[in-house]
Amino acid sequence: MREDEILQAVVPFYAEIERLGYSVRASTDFDEIQRLVPQTGREKQTPMMSISRNDFTADRAFWLFLFKGDEVVGGVAAKHDRLGDEGFGSYLRRTSREQYGRDRDPIAQIARPVEDLLQGNIVYIGELEFRNDHRGKLALLEALIKILQVICVMKWPGFDWMYAIIPENHLRIAYLYGFILTIPEAIQWVDPEPDGRLNSHVVLAVEGRHLNHVLKAAKSRADRARVK
Repeated sequence: MREDEILQAVVPFYAEIERLGYSVRASTDFDEIQRLVPQTGREKQTPMMSISRNDFTADRAFWLFLFKGDEVVGGVAAKHDRLGDEGFGSYLRRTSREQYGRDRDPIAQIARPVEDLLQGNIVYIGELEFRNDHRGKLALLEALIKILQVICVMKWPGFDWMYAIIPENHLRIAYLYGFILTIPEAIQWVDPEPDGRLNSHVVLAVEGRHLNHVLKAAKSRADRARVK
């Protein structure tokens, strides 16, 4: 996807956020991020994205914050991992053991599609949170995610996969995230399930080479809605 096409794809989503009375700002200042995350309504960071547990750099992760005036009311984050020759299953088991403070592998089983497909340079999207009084606006949710995805494309060109882990009851709005692949019961945990993770969680994923189609389709839908 050419840079001009990327910029064209994201314009309607910036416009939608402004129309709804909001603004967004990306940050790689991790001291600032730690101050702002609680303002989104998130009580604590997940181990996968905890700044205190991960040696993040500006090249590896960023947060996108949603503002209402000068007030932070929401946010979402992304990180980029280069797996090299390591399989995603091995990476997930190894990092989960450290993140959740387990002496042994905390994962009982990983769904075969997750094991087979996710590989190479991967982008994880997580930490999505809105304050209670700013939830329920689906157009706002989609716009925020699409802007995040476009930043990922520009920041980490050529990544192989983008994925997210969501609760099963969010599947009804999963199309707003712009992923093509849906894998239910993707990760089964050794009892007890870690804090913030459930056996019923779903992995959403899209190949990096297919994200341009997702962004163009989302732009077309936004353009049609604006004409109406």
